[in-house]
Amino acid sequence: MRVGLLINPIAGAGGPLALHGSDAFCPGAAPPAWAAGRAEEALRVLLAGCAPLWVCGAGAMGEDLLRALGQVPEVLGERRWPSTAQDTRRLVAQMRAQDLALLLFVGGDGTARDMLDAVGEALPVLGIPAGVKLQSACFGVSPRAAGRLAAAFLSGQRRLSEAREVLDLDEAALGQGRVQARLYGQLRTPVDARWLQGRKSRSEAGDAVDAERLAHSLAPQLRQGLHLIGPGSTTWALKQALGLDGSLIGVDVVVDGRLELRDADEARLWELLQGRQAPARLWLTAIGGQGHVLGRGNAPLSPRVLRALGPQALTLLITPRKLQALGGAQLRVDSGSAAVDALYAGPVRALTGPREQAMLRLVAD
Repeated sequence: MRVGLLINPIAGAGGPLALHGSDAFCPGAAPPAWAAGRAEEALRVLLAGCAPLWVCGAGAMGEDLLRALGQVPEVLGERRWPSTAQDTRRLVAQMRAQDLALLLFVGGDGTARDMLDAVGEALPVLGIPAGVKLQSACFGVSPRAAGRLAAAFLSGQRRLSEAREVLDLDEAALGQGRVQARLYGQLRTPVDARWLQGRKSRSEAGDAVDAERLAHSLAPQLRQGLHLIGPGSTTWALKQALGLDGSLIGVDVVVDGRLELRDADEARLWELLQGRQAPARLWLTAIGGQGHVLGRGNAPLSPRVLRALGPQALTLLITPRKLQALGGAQLRVDSGSAAVDALYAGPVRALTGPREQAMLRLVAD
């Protein structure tokens, strides 16, 4: 079995900086550790179940990690740092001719779009989630889940795959105050509902009205104390109910009803929480159709920030229509730290309307 590996070395690096993507990230002298760490989680699971022959990009684009794991890959291209989207597309085009059983890529929605441009539906492709934005339906629900799905696909006698959507944030809709995904095309992806992420769904008709009613009922609670309010249309309604010029896709900090930090980065959140005696509250929603609460679109909430807050700080806002649209999808945490995921896993209080709530459960991989 020949398996391709392509790592976008800067995937996810912009998240803690509140960049909402990594295109504007300024690489230093060496690649950040995030994308390689997420890839390692997936590959350790995969290698426990099968032993493929690897084809990969040079250096940080796959070679370095595979050699560190004791593999002897066939290497395409030359070492380049920093690498570019053009490098990704060029390597994927080369891999397309390598008779691969599966191509694994490590990144986010931008990397998925590069895959779409270079390979289309010519061969099975699976994303290991490492990006800031992860709205596409071609990713595992976590790195370990991606490793399990890849191992099962490669070990099976029947390798089942289907076309899955490649989505990215619709900038035009964002300018109109809506968090909405734009469809770019489809990749052919191994399938197993246990391990594969769903696509981000559109808000149902009337969802904005439900969110507004819920937000106005909660506004008095946010006029005292420290509050961190995450991204999304449901939580944005809460910012609007307070009359704040908040961010639709960022983490905002509200102190005694005033906007203290808009679109805060990880370092500012960490600094804010240091030495504070009074508890802070964290207000989040789940991604429609996917169920992720942590680890998708709110990267400034890093493991150390989440540990400082503690799970008791979390209140989940989910309108009835969004809850219904989730169907049987589990609510998930994927912060990048197994210890923090375990800390937040378990029952969580979800507010669904004025004086209405439900007890739900967060699941960690």
